[in-house]
Amino acid sequence: MTEHDETSFDETEFDEPTFDEGVHDEIPSTDKEKPRRFPTFDAWFDAWFSAIVSRKLSTSPGKNQVFCPSWWEHPEVVVRLHSLWTAWESATAADDDGAAMSGWWVHHADPQLRTMLDAEHGPMYRCSRDSHQNTPALRNEFVAAPPGWFDDLGV
Repeated sequence: MTEHDETSFDETEFDEPTFDEGVHDEIPSTDKEKPRRFPTFDAWFDAWFSAIVSRKLSTSPGKNQVFCPSWWEHPEVVVRLHSLWTAWESATAADDDGAAMSGWWVHHADPQLRTMLDAEHGPMYRCSRDSHQNTPALRNEFVAAPPGWFDDLGV
């Protein structure tokens, strides 16, 4: 990344985030915590999440619900799924007779799935269940504010 002054924005300074199929992320565990059910995000996705979640998916981009076969190439999807995994690990570790898991579905999984699978407005909107299309990041779509535009905000 190159140095930049505070008054200009150059999108070429930033590298595109890359995510590969071998997403290996571990949540650190302390001795006080219960052991994790799945040691890595991709283990949880492969063994649990992708086996449990079932939705009717569209074969046409932009219609109904979609989950891209190359989902891991969509950074927003990876971040959303990773947050679902960390919340899932906390919910499964709770000593509450399943209330935390119910809350996980209602407050985490259902809203995240609605956003991720939205074929018209979600992060995989250009994809179908059979094909992947790159989707541009928001930063590729906006125009930077002119120098001094936010000076009166006091930040």
